[in-house]
Amino acid sequence: MEVRKVVANPNVRDDAGKVALQRGPIVYCAEWKDNDGKTSNLIVPASTSFTAAFKPDVLNGITELTATVPAVKVDPANNSISTVSQTLTAIPYYAWANRGKGEMTVWFPAKITDVDLITQKVEEKIVAK
Repeated sequence: MEVRKVVANPNVRDDAGKVALQRGPIVYCAEWKDNDGKTSNLIVPASTSFTAAFKPDVLNGITELTATVPAVKVDPANNSISTVSQTLTAIPYYAWANRGKGEMTVWFPAKITDVDLITQKVEEKIVAK
C-alpha cells in the first residue's frame, strides 16, 4: 500500500507548505518517543520514500512508517543550526498519546523556508475549565 503525502490547504496559514502522511485510510503522526525526543524539527521533502512494517509489540500492534529525512539540529554551544539525516518513525494517528507527554505532529514542512527563533523555553500550563 502506497504512502501518500497529502498537501495542506494553503488557506490554513499554520499548515502552509506542509504535508501529512496517509497510508490507505489511516493518517499518521510522529511522536517524540520514536524520534529522538522531538518532532517539530523534522522535514519531509516531496522525494521522501517510506517503508511500512507491522510492529506487533508496539501499541498493541501497529504498522509503523519509517524514512530517512532531514532534521534541524540546534547547537547552542556553537550558536549554530544545521540539518542532519535522521530516521523519522510515524505511527497511526489513532494510537498517539499512550506513551507519556512529549511532542507530536501530523503536519511536516516539505522544505525549510524560514527559521522561527524562540529565545525562551515555553512553559506548559494547565488551565482548569
